[in-house]
Amino acid sequence: MLRRFFGFSIIILVVLACSRDDTASARTRDGARSSPDAVPPRPAVIAPPSEPYKVVSVGVSGTITGTVDLEGAAPVAAIIRPTVDQNVCGNSIVEKNLTLSGTRIGGAVVWLTDIRSGKAFPLEQRFELVNTNCTLDPYVQAISTNATLNVSNDDRTVHTNRLINVGTGEIIGIAPFNDDGEVVPLDRFKEPAEVEVVSDRHPWTHAWIAVLDHPYYAETAANGTFTIDGIPPGRYRLRAWHPSLGFTDDSVTVLAGQQVSVAVKIRPSAVKTPQPSQQPPSDSQRPVAPRLPAASSTPTSSSTPRTIGPPPPAP
Repeated sequence: MLRRFFGFSIIILVVLACSRDDTASARTRDGARSSPDAVPPRPAVIAPPSEPYKVVSVGVSGTITGTVDLEGAAPVAAIIRPTVDQNVCGNSIVEKNLTLSGTRIGGAVVWLTDIRSGKAFPLEQRFELVNTNCTLDPYVQAISTNATLNVSNDDRTVHTNRLINVGTGEIIGIAPFNDDGEVVPLDRFKEPAEVEVVSDRHPWTHAWIAVLDHPYYAETAANGTFTIDGIPPGRYRLRAWHPSLGFTDDSVTVLAGQQVSVAVKIRPSAVKTPQPSQQPPSDSQRPVAPRLPAASSTPTSSSTPRTIGPPPPAP
């Protein structure tokens, strides 16, 4: 009997040991709101939906094409002075978060905020986010709920990326990396949300994700143009957003079998200081990130580059 008891105990210990996951993989934390890693909720550009999205037969659909322009002065790119991993990050990093072609904004996200039924999602539901040169690329993107985000590391240094639901403060996932070449898949995007991606070791590093529960969204090309097709006829609210600038709303009427063109403008918003708990303050400093604004906020008017972090060493 004693031998049988010890044998059963050994089996339980082996099962428990095998169930542990100490590999570099994405993970979530239960009770994220009370976790030390969680941050206070903040206003978000994506609100919980009024009802679930339904896939229906659209019939004769319409199309929205348009442009997104900057109204007012563009924010001046910050110059970051890393204090860790200079052999990888360099001694200075110039922010490249905003792409402009004249006044046209590249990389802005445009979507219908009130559509609750329509076409099915595309078959391809895999997206990419890359740690490269101690920054994240792309800086902003839109993905679908239930999609997979492959977070990868091209740097020969340690990164730990945290994905934060801005509206709730919850930690959606953590992607740890020990070296270059690693890929961590994340598939925990279950609800619409504005998601901020941060780096624990390199706190100036940021990316933003618009998670949407319908396929009626687009990202503007480098020349600021976009197209959203397969839309059921009706009147909709359209939102355009870039994390470095803010957002703007418009309304548009879609007719069956027709294409409607819109021209939306985003006015740069006032910059607000993020919550201190968003990043560890010990390693280095980072530029203040813009938060959710009103489209009519005062534009940034600085004419000299902003320098973040300690001054460069004297020659």
